[in-house]
Amino acid sequence: MIVSSPTSQDGGHDEMPFRLRDFDPFFSFANLHPIAKPLDTLQCEVKFQTRLALHEWERRHWVTIALGAVAFLLGALSPEIMNGGDPMAIGTEGIQSVSSIVFLQMLVSLVLWAWFAMQIWSMFPIMRTHAISLLVFWNLFVLSQVLYHQTNPDFPRNLVLADTMFGTLIVLVVLFFIYFFWKAVTETRDLHIEEYHLHEDVRLMEMEMAEHSLRAWGFMLVAWTSTTIFSAWAGTHFIADRAGTGITPLLLHIGSGLVSIPVFMLIIWYPQRMLGQDTVVRTRAAIAAEAELAGDGDDRSQRVGSLCPECEEGVPITRSATGAIELPCQTEGCSKTSTVGKACKSCKAAAPTRYDCPSCGINAPILDFLSDVEVW
Repeated sequence: MIVSSPTSQDGGHDEMPFRLRDFDPFFSFANLHPIAKPLDTLQCEVKFQTRLALHEWERRHWVTIALGAVAFLLGALSPEIMNGGDPMAIGTEGIQSVSSIVFLQMLVSLVLWAWFAMQIWSMFPIMRTHAISLLVFWNLFVLSQVLYHQTNPDFPRNLVLADTMFGTLIVLVVLFFIYFFWKAVTETRDLHIEEYHLHEDVRLMEMEMAEHSLRAWGFMLVAWTSTTIFSAWAGTHFIADRAGTGITPLLLHIGSGLVSIPVFMLIIWYPQRMLGQDTVVRTRAAIAAEAELAGDGDDRSQRVGSLCPECEEGVPITRSATGAIELPCQTEGCSKTSTVGKACKSCKAAAPTRYDCPSCGINAPILDFLSDVEVW
C-alpha cells in the first residue's frame, strides 16, 4: 500500500471539512434513466466545490472578486460607450476627445484590473502563469469579436466566412491553450494520485480517483470559456450595432461578465486546494521535456534519493523528475529497476508496495522512505 504514513495521511484528510462522497445530487436523474448518472455525479461535484469554497474562502478572496467586478463595471458602464462617442475620432485624437471624467474612469478600471491580477498572483502561487494566461485569453476573445464585427455589425447574422478568418484564428489558438491548461491540471492530478494514493486494491484506487475527480472543474472551465466569449460578443455587438439592438446586449454583456469572475476564481483556486502549494502544474510531456533538457543520462530524469524513516540510512529508492517511484527489481537474478505500480520491463514482476530496509530491517510503505507529505 503506497500512501503516506498513517498519521500524516489521516491528518491530511482531517483537514477537509467534508468529503465529496458525502454529497447527494439536488435531483437524481439516474432514477429516470441509468444513462443520466453522470449528471448526478456532476451535481455532487459542483455542490462539493462550491460548498468547500464558501467554507474556506477568506476575506481576501471576496475582496478580489469585488475588485474584478468593480473594474469590469467601470469599463462596461462608461458614459462614452452609452452615448456612442465620436466614430470619426480615432487614435490619439479619439483619446483626447474623451472627457476627463471618462478618462479617469478608464484609468481607475485599469488600476483595479491590475490590482485584481496582483491579488490572483499572490494568492495562487502554483496557478500564477495559468491565471494570468486566462485573463489574457479573455481579452483575446474581445479582440476576436472586434474583428468579427469590424465589417459586419450584425455578426453572426449576414455571416461572410472570408471576413472571419483572423477572429476565428484567435479563437482557435486560445481554445488550444485552454485545452492544454485542462490537460496540465488533470495530468498533475493523476500524478498526485499515483504518488500518494497508489494501492494494490483497485477499488480503493477507484475511490481515490473519484474523490479527486475534476469533472465539475472541467465543466466550470467550459462554462467560463463560454460566458467570456458570450460577454465579449454582447459588449462588442452593443457598440457595433446601436440601431436596432437596444440595451439588451449591454445587459447580457454585464451579466455574463460578472458571472465569469467568481467562476474564474473557482477554476484557479480548486486545483491548488487539491494539489497543494508545492506542486508544479504541468503536463507529463512538459515534465519529460524538462528532464531531457537536464541531460541526466539515459534515464532522462533527475532523481531524488531517499532515507529509511527509522535509521535514516540511504536506500536505493528514487523519485524521478516525472514523479515515478523506482527501486531495484526484487526478483532474484534480475538487475533492472522497476517502477512502483508497473511491471518490471525485464522479468515482468510487479514492483512491491512495501520495502525492507537493508540496515535496520524495518518494513514500511515505500512512500515512507520519501520525504513528500500528502496534501489532499
